[in-house]
Amino acid sequence: MSFQPHSVLFDKGVIRRVYERRVRLALSTPPTLAQVEAANVYAQLCIPPRRLYITAQTAHILHRRSPLFAAPFLAETYALQKGRYLRRWARRLRALMFAPEDAIVVAYGSFGIDERLPSIGVEAIVTNDLKLATHFHTLQAEIARRFHDMITQLPAAVRGIDATSGPDYRQYPRAGIITLPCMQAAYPFVFAQVAGPT
Repeated sequence: MSFQPHSVLFDKGVIRRVYERRVRLALSTPPTLAQVEAANVYAQLCIPPRRLYITAQTAHILHRRSPLFAAPFLAETYALQKGRYLRRWARRLRALMFAPEDAIVVAYGSFGIDERLPSIGVEAIVTNDLKLATHFHTLQAEIARRFHDMITQLPAAVRGIDATSGPDYRQYPRAGIITLPCMQAAYPFVFAQVAGPT
């Protein structure tokens, strides 16, 4: 297994805003600025070869919504499955004062699995939760240290020393957090400016 290039995980808030925009347009009601921004970013990222992901929880919510508006999301995205160490990583993030829901989203970014591919994690997490992104950015060094500490406690075969046995966790955490509307990546490695459609 390996890290997926060009892979994006949308958090529930972004998907909700794009969904609400579609509903408002169908009702001939103007969408909010936040809904337009989310839809623009979603449309920009919805191009091959990029893979679009949502969490299993977001997929479950979409399955309960009107198929007229939810079906396009379910066709354009794939629900990541929980990787073996996802819950452990989420617990460690909660110890750093992340809200439970935020910890799960970030953990999916590092340990979510696309069962169709030999890969784990995503390149970026797209969120409109500025509190999550700010908290994550503030704790970058501590998050990276704890992640490293966690994976060094895993068996050698799991860490990727034996590449035939599983994912190479030495290269994680790799996901970046892209926030709306400021659109800056804020996960432990770099800042990157993402230009939205004008």
